[in-house]
Amino acid sequence: MGVALRVDEIDDAVDAVASLTGQPSKFFEINATPDLINLFLDDGQGRAINFVWENGSLRDETEVASADGRSFDASEMAFSSEVYARVEGELPESLLRAFTITADGPNGEILHRVVLQSERGGQFAVLVDPVGEILGSDPLLGP
Repeated sequence: MGVALRVDEIDDAVDAVASLTGQPSKFFEINATPDLINLFLDDGQGRAINFVWENGSLRDETEVASADGRSFDASEMAFSSEVYARVEGELPESLLRAFTITADGPNGEILHRVVLQSERGGQFAVLVDPVGEILGSDPLLGP
């Protein structure tokens, strides 16, 4: 099997952001990679503040960028720490790149994706439910 994604640390990372900012956390996206977690906090003014969780704590530096799309309240997140296991089992030759959480469903619902890289280099995302059942896939465009 491949490298584990840091899904089991997402709650700790969200709690650290909430503790630092002193407010309930609304995010545009959270993604867990094998090395770290990116948390794109909605600042309520059309910007996303990127916090990075690495080695059990938040990095001191943050980045701010303009953002669009819907944000979600972190208290509404619910998923298994093994949410990507079925995808990994079905596509064992692919490399796990990230697990993402966004609110870009048609009605603003929270969506979970497992991002993979195929053995030929192309990347795609597999849409999963909170326990890892495969719902569909999306090609990813990029350079």
